Amino acid sequence: MNKSRIALVGSSSTGKSTVAELLKPYLKNYDFVAESTRTVKSYGFPINEEGTSNTQLAIAAFHLEALLSDEALILDRGFLDLVVYSRLLDNMEAPVLDYIEATWKRVQHKYTGYVYFPMEFDSVADGVRSVNEDWRRAVDKEFVREMNASNIDYLTVTGSPMQRVNQILDNEGKLAGTL
Repeated sequence: MNKSRIALVGSSSTGKSTVAELLKPYLKNYDFVAESTRTVKSYGFPINEEGTSNTQLAIAAFHLEALLSDEALILDRGFLDLVVYSRLLDNMEAPVLDYIEATWKRVQHKYTGYVYFPMEFDSVADGVRSVNEDWRRAVDKEFVREMNASNIDYLTVTGSPMQRVNQILDNEGKLAGTL
């Protein structure tokens, strides 16, 4: 049983979902987990800068449920995303943030690989993504800070969507924890 957990992480509108879709024909031995933000929004939770402690708890449940799978996974966002966004929300309740931070310390090594998508272009307004570029930059900066602080070995992908796909495919064994 392959318990690979490859998380595609980064600020909103950096190409994670696009690349995940493009990876599907090449990585057929993986289940793909859609990103959590759209899922919790569909239940009526506010997202992005307007997210609340309840939003973040719903997202935590989404990510923890994904980690229960016995299948190899490519995750469009992971628990790291939850931590980063939670830290930047103005209205987070301290006990909820403490819970998320403590859970992060317990689950961060459940992921076998992290693929970081830096900001390379402006956000596209689609009614879901944040178009606040200052917010996106703060999120991006916090991703890098946390990955470095937690000694996470991550792959940074850049360029066109297919260039990013190829970078992931070239490093799939390492990301899957099989090399």
